[in-house]
Amino acid sequence: MNATSSNPRDPLRIALLALAALGVGLAAITHQSLWMDEGSGAFKALMPTLKEWWTMTLTLGGSDVQMPVYMFLLWCWAKVGALSEYALRCINLPWLLLAVLALRHVRFWPLVCLTSPFVLYYVGELRPYTMQMACGALAAAAFGKLIAHREEQGFKGLHEAAAAALLLASSSLTAAVWAAGVGLGVVMLRPDWLRRGAFWLRLTPWIAGAALIGGYYVFTLMHGYRAASMERASILSVGFGFYELLGLLGIGPGRNELRASPMALSGYLVLLIPAVVCIGGAWIVGVRTWTKSVPKHCVAAVVCAVVMPILVLTLVGFLQDFRVLGRHMSPAIPAVLLPIAASFSVPGPGARRSMLLGGAAVLFMLASSFELRFLERHARDDYRSASEVCFEALNQGSSVWWQADMNATRYYAYRSGGIPLVNAVQVLESEPPSGLMFADMVVINRPDFRYPNGNHRDELKRNSFEPAGTFTGFEVWKTRY
Repeated sequence: MNATSSNPRDPLRIALLALAALGVGLAAITHQSLWMDEGSGAFKALMPTLKEWWTMTLTLGGSDVQMPVYMFLLWCWAKVGALSEYALRCINLPWLLLAVLALRHVRFWPLVCLTSPFVLYYVGELRPYTMQMACGALAAAAFGKLIAHREEQGFKGLHEAAAAALLLASSSLTAAVWAAGVGLGVVMLRPDWLRRGAFWLRLTPWIAGAALIGGYYVFTLMHGYRAASMERASILSVGFGFYELLGLLGIGPGRNELRASPMALSGYLVLLIPAVVCIGGAWIVGVRTWTKSVPKHCVAAVVCAVVMPILVLTLVGFLQDFRVLGRHMSPAIPAVLLPIAASFSVPGPGARRSMLLGGAAVLFMLASSFELRFLERHARDDYRSASEVCFEALNQGSSVWWQADMNATRYYAYRSGGIPLVNAVQVLESEPPSGLMFADMVVINRPDFRYPNGNHRDELKRNSFEPAGTFTGFEVWKTRY
């Protein structure tokens, strides 16, 4: 965007922005239970040595194996004493800081970035999505420099774009597609560089790093590591991704509500419709302002850099039963938020109207952020409380059938009783259905996964179980006898 702030290199202004980013980030992060994906990385980060961490990573598998840099940094973070849910999630604060400061020269970017529900929700998620948003901001800043110096002979913006692409590629295999999008955008903006030997010389260290990361991903794929297959991808899942990116999740239905029925949207239309009008309107105004200020081939380059990864991920989703959600499009967050920031700086007679539209968009995003942070319906599945009930029952000699993912449970077991308790609980998830008659307690959180062809409540009641408690995302049943 062309709307720049005054004195973007002013040390006092940078310090104030950094304090604002850290303060907002600390307020956005929660003490909530780790959910299953977070628990997977957290449990491995508890391993005492790097060798044990690597061995456990390969043993448990899953998509964590394909998030090498973030998971390694998480292990290092745990070694300085960050072991609680809140402390572990604070690993994302430096990435939030980078996301804000990378585009600090764009007027109103810090305001829009630090009110975005998407940004504030995922800064409190123990996954590499804040890292990817920061890389997206770094790439956007690089594109801005490439466009501003497009007529010059130098290589301004090259190393920033290369760094963003390499960090993206190292954060996860999925994000490598976005790294390719950055590369495509650079080539479209500066095709003349391809004919210059100095370009390839400068690019050599970055190519070596990319080859190393690429070789690692080939190793993981050859050994069968990948994200778990989910229900078949659909347009609805991609639509939910944009629903998240626009920041509507807080003021609209939550994940569980939409999972139960997409028609849940109808109960929130009184807020969603004006929010879409304001946020979408501000975005359109900002895009129109920007496209009028730069050449068409520059617009095409940026559009391709953003759209190509989305199309590739969607195609892979349909072919590989992989749900493409908003978090998988984290690097695109500057493409969502920068136009809204630009809507505050539209020149001409429509300036006041555009500023009011942008202000309304920010207010809706802020309201959505507050609801995501504080409303119970948006809380994560409470593995912590469910695990504690399970451990207490085991200590009393009861037989427990754990009908939920085991990743977060391992983390809580390790914190509670070390590896012996981890070994005691790991067998619970694999208990065959016939084991129900021998259980004293059943803990369940996804009936559609665990009881796909029947009513789990009827089945449990037929086997002499009765409800004994509920937590967010969990039901606890105990035998009547």
